[in-house]
Amino acid sequence: MEATGSSSKRPACDNCKDRKTKCDRETPCSSCVASNLTCHLTHRSSQRRQRVLISPRYDEAIESVDRSLKEVSQAVQKLLEINQQKSHSSPLASPPSFTGCHSPSISGLSEGYRGESSFKAHVQRVTDALKNAASDLESTLGDDTALSATVQMIDHATLSEEKSSAQAHMSPLSFQAQYPELDSRSLPPVESVLKLVRLCQTEKQRFFVDVPVIDEQEFGEICQKVCFAIANFSITDWVIVNVGLFFLLQGLNQHHYSHFGITKLDLETYSQLLKANVEAAIQSLRLCSDPSMQACQALAVLYTFCNKIGRSALAWQLISAASRMCIDLGWHRLSSDEPKFSKRRQVFWHVYVHDKSMAFTMGRTPAIHPYDVSTERPFIPKDHVSGVPVYLYAGFIEYAFIVGDMHVELFSASALRKPLEIRSQSATQVVSKLLEVNERIKQCVKDDPSDDDLYEALTVLLDFMMYGLVTIAYRVIPSHEPSDGPLKCSDECTEAARNALRTIVRAFESWGHLRISGWTMLLNMMFSLVPFACFVVLAGNTVATASEEDLTLLCSAISAIEPTSDSSPSAKKLYDVCKTFYELASFSVKRKDSIGMRLQQVEQVYGQQALEDIPPLPEVNLAAPSYDHIMAPQDWEAVMDEFDLGTGAGALASFVEPYIPFDGRIP
Repeated sequence: MEATGSSSKRPACDNCKDRKTKCDRETPCSSCVASNLTCHLTHRSSQRRQRVLISPRYDEAIESVDRSLKEVSQAVQKLLEINQQKSHSSPLASPPSFTGCHSPSISGLSEGYRGESSFKAHVQRVTDALKNAASDLESTLGDDTALSATVQMIDHATLSEEKSSAQAHMSPLSFQAQYPELDSRSLPPVESVLKLVRLCQTEKQRFFVDVPVIDEQEFGEICQKVCFAIANFSITDWVIVNVGLFFLLQGLNQHHYSHFGITKLDLETYSQLLKANVEAAIQSLRLCSDPSMQACQALAVLYTFCNKIGRSALAWQLISAASRMCIDLGWHRLSSDEPKFSKRRQVFWHVYVHDKSMAFTMGRTPAIHPYDVSTERPFIPKDHVSGVPVYLYAGFIEYAFIVGDMHVELFSASALRKPLEIRSQSATQVVSKLLEVNERIKQCVKDDPSDDDLYEALTVLLDFMMYGLVTIAYRVIPSHEPSDGPLKCSDECTEAARNALRTIVRAFESWGHLRISGWTMLLNMMFSLVPFACFVVLAGNTVATASEEDLTLLCSAISAIEPTSDSSPSAKKLYDVCKTFYELASFSVKRKDSIGMRLQQVEQVYGQQALEDIPPLPEVNLAAPSYDHIMAPQDWEAVMDEFDLGTGAGALASFVEPYIPFDGRIP
């Protein structure tokens, strides 16, 4: 019993521990005997166990780690839920990541078109001469090996010129430009987008009339590329889709709402969403980007968007960028063998037209100069917009060419240095061109009238452009009557100004007041293509002649352009200026009426005989144009109401006051 008790307390030997075998705890054990090993046991000194006391700080630290882990777990869970929602939602809910169609590496940009004065052009001319010389030597001497080798070396260097800049300096880790700021943006529901795209295939939409750089089929393909994206798309795709959908929504009528299953509130919500997307895309545009067809299309579309919402300064930057891109692509020098219908030519002339018009309106130098353009003008009717009457498209193009001529011949720096007689002759020729084009358009309207309401706005735009440009051209020609004051223009100029304002008033009273948003966009585009000088001309004439009929027309014009005042700061400034001039003209007419009534009262009270015995009143010639009955500078200051015209109300009062001096004798 004692041996058993002692063996049960004996630990396993060292060999059994190492070999992981069962030890019978005998001395020696059976395992060691069977293996012919020396059974030995190493005794280790027993260690006394010590109790470790944990500080409260450790408990707090463990709780803090536990809380942090819970927060991380909750955040990860939320991210997983968001990803699951995105994967099950519509493809329009969140578009895939944006990938630019260009590399952000500036050294990788293509060199683009090179003109006749460039180094490349000089090299080409010398190379052609060497080739001709080589062919002559071959025909005469039969050996031109050295010269031919030289020509081949030059050709190789010339052809590799563009590639070197794009490859030699490009990092192997180059990547395409990303637009993470646009990743979280969404589009309207897919059902509404599909119905809009299908509507384009059955009904002509105003968007494709105003922006003929893209057609319905191409727009549908880009929408499919963006809305059902299986690959990354460019920011130009995103711009075209959002702007196009925005204008398509704006073009919907009341009868479309039930078909689309939307309300007016839904339309406004979708429009604001698309508008925010477009403005965000504008902020994300890259300054250095490779020119391309789609980039030009996107800039032209953005230009129209900014112009119609009243942001003319931004529209000018966009159309200028599009013009420079057209030059980089060499579209201003397209060869004569270009096909009859050319997308490149159509996009170029659209950009050219608006570049000229905006430059003329803003008094700036256009990016594309007419003397440097060799591309053939649009072929009519081959190049006209499908579905649009030919005469409307052709008239718009012709007016733009005349605007370019007006800038060069009447208002450029070199033209302003010419004598007034020469400028007057040029203005007369411009007026003749405008009237000739207008006569052709009117004749085409009679021969082929269009009853489609879609083209009403375009017809109004053409009429206003004609009358507005005629007014500006006649403004250069001095008045025939030497007695006319500085505020009174020639009769032809004044009548053209009246017709321009009548065009706006009639359109507003006929249909413009029914669609205020569309009317506002039309006026914003109209005032960017032609300066609103007709109002100022007629207001000055009303001040000079105190014509109540003209004052009534000015009042109606103010009511017609008032809706634009809420669209943008620039439109508000234009409206305020016109309203101020109207108030000035109204003050002039009322003052004349007051003087006439006082004279009648004096005649009635005293009679003709008694009138001879009293001191005479100040002589006021009501027949001739008079400027001694308007207001003092301080009164002008009150009328202007501190409106900022760039020079200040006081400076403007000092400018106008010599022409319409205050007569202190008149109360």
